[in-house]
Amino acid sequence: MNKFVRIAVLALGVVMAATAFARGDIRDNRAWVKPEKGEKFAINGYIMGKVELYGYLGQLRDDEHITGVVLRSGADDAQKQAIVSSAKTLQIEAFEADGSDLKPLTSPNAAPAPAPTGG
Repeated sequence: MNKFVRIAVLALGVVMAATAFARGDIRDNRAWVKPEKGEKFAINGYIMGKVELYGYLGQLRDDEHITGVVLRSGADDAQKQAIVSSAKTLQIEAFEADGSDLKPLTSPNAAPAPAPTGG
């Protein structure tokens, strides 16, 4: 009986640790994504391409109720575009980590707003 209790407590500890690790990149209802080489992304210990990331973010939106995605520093324009596109389609916010601040992430290919004309 004592051995059974020890195993049960150990199993519960492992499950709790795994849950904490899995939620490691979810903070303040936002998924924090790290850019990797070759248009890859890392989140919660997984490395995935942009299509897999889109599906994963959709699952997090539905299951964990995330409201946004934060792209950590070091991303290239293609990675920024992938995040902006995914966020727009999933109807969540997109941010870029700028030190300890977050700034809204916009498409790097977006045309600048036209200058106002005097009239």
